[in-house]
Amino acid sequence: MDRRMDENGAAGPSSAGNDRVRNLQSEVEGVKNIMSQNVDRILARGENLDNLRNKTEDLEASSEHFKTTSQKVARKYWWKNAKMIAIICVVVGIIILFIILFATGAIPT
Repeated sequence: MDRRMDENGAAGPSSAGNDRVRNLQSEVEGVKNIMSQNVDRILARGENLDNLRNKTEDLEASSEHFKTTSQKVARKYWWKNAKMIAIICVVVGIIILFIILFATGAIPT
């Protein structure tokens, strides 16, 4: 005679059924809590991914701006270098011309 007492003190098989229902309800509550935590984590992850995507787009725009600016600066200094080399060549040519003219006596000393 393995009968349990129910809430009213009466023996019967419904007491064991009630315990099982309570256990199942507590398991269902646990699963619901875990699922709601998982949903919250997924939503937070989605927000983080959106933030990361926005940062990536900003970084891409910044890198494009940096690229165009650096190309302009490189071009500017290349022309500056080319002008400097041309000026040095002209000055050296003039000096060589004067040396040749003095050596040949075309310019009297």
